Amino acid sequence: MAKITYQNQDYDLQTMMTAAADIARNAGEAIMQVYKSDDFGAEIKSDNSPVTAADKASEAVILPAIKKLTPDIPILSEEDVAAGHIPDISKGTFWTVDPLDGTKDFIEKNGGFAVLIGLVHDGKPVMGIVYHPAQATLYAASVPDKTALKYDEKTQTVTDLNAAAQKNSSGNLRAVINKSSGDVDKITEFLKQKTDSAQNSSGSVTEQFKRNKSDILSVFDRGACYVFCPVAEGKAELYAHVSKSKGDGAPFWDVAAGHALVEAAGGRVTDFDGKPLRYAPDPQKSGAKALRTPPYLATSRTYTQRGTPKPPKNTPGR
Repeated sequence: MAKITYQNQDYDLQTMMTAAADIARNAGEAIMQVYKSDDFGAEIKSDNSPVTAADKASEAVILPAIKKLTPDIPILSEEDVAAGHIPDISKGTFWTVDPLDGTKDFIEKNGGFAVLIGLVHDGKPVMGIVYHPAQATLYAASVPDKTALKYDEKTQTVTDLNAAAQKNSSGNLRAVINKSSGDVDKITEFLKQKTDSAQNSSGSVTEQFKRNKSDILSVFDRGACYVFCPVAEGKAELYAHVSKSKGDGAPFWDVAAGHALVEAAGGRVTDFDGKPLRYAPDPQKSGAKALRTPPYLATSRTYTQRGTPKPPKNTPGR
């Protein structure tokens, strides 16, 4: 079993993955208590994004538990960062926590939200947990061990995502986008350049693929917490993201856990130039602005094995 070393302390990734999964489940229970209540305590943060009592309750469960598990490893958590508490992550090993990814989906009560816990070592995600409490579904990954598991807590079944991938019998390239936060026009342009048959398409993603269902590229519109999971499971070949509001990728805590899941399942996560995605503060920026990825692309195991298409000459979002 794989281990990492930080400040002369060895940490077994399988042990940490199991512990982080339990922490995510406990956070999910705190989230669902608020979800079933009449008052979400919703507020608008300084970056114009929403926060609820569930975000805060989840973080209140996760942070003390991780600090107890690994007292010396810094934790980069969304709500903690929003409050101005940014730890020193310059040594390249740190936790990433989004206590409630998909707050807008939570407020809309559509079930599309998740707890994200990732572990970054040497600037690369090595472990990740994605937990969907409303669906009682948990994904757990250890990248060096090539462990990628899906737990269905309703049926008490475990699926090994590294087992035979689901076959794509349609012959189409299936892509996922997040229309709530993604820049659809830029993502569409990027995806269009990956297929010959889509070169003459025009209009929005929805218009394109409703109008021409025989296109080689079919697009699924999914909420933030779902986008990496279909790629890891082999239900989609590709997920591309450019931030609608900022033109870059997303905060580290939104990406690292899903990134780990995709790579543990044999896929790849890169920037739009095909370079591996790294997690290091941007020295040209400060605060939360320095803790964001460039636009990124996640590809499934089967898609990665056949070779990633060349990126477009004019990279969107740069």
